[in-house]
Amino acid sequence: MATIRANVAQLYTPIYDEFMLAAFKEEIQVNAQIYQQIDDKTKEHKFDDLGGTGLWESATEGLGGGVEDPVLGYPRTLTQAKFWKKIQVSFEAVDQDEYALLKQTGTAKQIGIGGRAKVEKDSANLLSDGFAALNADGQFLWDTDHPKNSLETGTTYSNLLSGAFSHDNLEAAETQIATNFMSMDGLPILPSEDPVLLYPPALRGAVKRVLSERALEQPDTTMRNINRFAGSYRPIEWRYLMSSMGGSQTGWFIIYPELEYLKMVWSARPSFTSWVDEDLEYYIWKGRMLYALDAVNWRCGFASTGV
Repeated sequence: MATIRANVAQLYTPIYDEFMLAAFKEEIQVNAQIYQQIDDKTKEHKFDDLGGTGLWESATEGLGGGVEDPVLGYPRTLTQAKFWKKIQVSFEAVDQDEYALLKQTGTAKQIGIGGRAKVEKDSANLLSDGFAALNADGQFLWDTDHPKNSLETGTTYSNLLSGAFSHDNLEAAETQIATNFMSMDGLPILPSEDPVLLYPPALRGAVKRVLSERALEQPDTTMRNINRFAGSYRPIEWRYLMSSMGGSQTGWFIIYPELEYLKMVWSARPSFTSWVDEDLEYYIWKGRMLYALDAVNWRCGFASTGV
């Protein structure tokens, strides 16, 4: 094969695929830390939640009974959507060294970065929008009156916290969580020992003052009380929660990833390909992915608007 610029350029196309994939992975994603990752090649992913059978009951010798059917939750269907981005460089641009392929490294990386940003923004927006967007049970994701289950709607629970992030409001939140963190059959859900605390950059100072490992004493007290919150939460600052990304400067969230109620369903994980269009005379690079995400149960966590 003759070594001419057009042929040499074709040899570089796999390199740009690697650039795009590396850029997608180079920053730690919050999405992967709080959403359950599921691979599902079907068009729709269906989730059906089942309650337990409640408290055990007294039994009498020689008599039957004790049978109870689990309560069905609120079915949810996640339909994956396709997202992509392409760049192309003409043969003439390469022939004339106007936009030589070796100069396109940054552009190729931007495709990967843009794919990662799309996943992160959608994931954060689901939580930020939860103060006004309906969840599976017909209430907002963060609301004061979630029904116990689909059959017992008279008993309700609240996962909407109050106030700006502070030591006192976090303490009040823990009391509210203890009262309202109940399963569909009314049994207490044991919170994890290190739930995730999500917050935007504007709350960095407040969070560090309350949770920092070096905050051995409760701030702003004359009695030098021990700060019991130090090390009790896994704080994650998430830029995609801030107002310029569709969130707010004040909202804060306590999330329980181990319950797996935040779902990220992949039909096709991010992939990057390249090819040459000999007819139009273009070198083309493309990134694509198919996914859906959702909160299938309000018990994924608790949240406050911060105001």
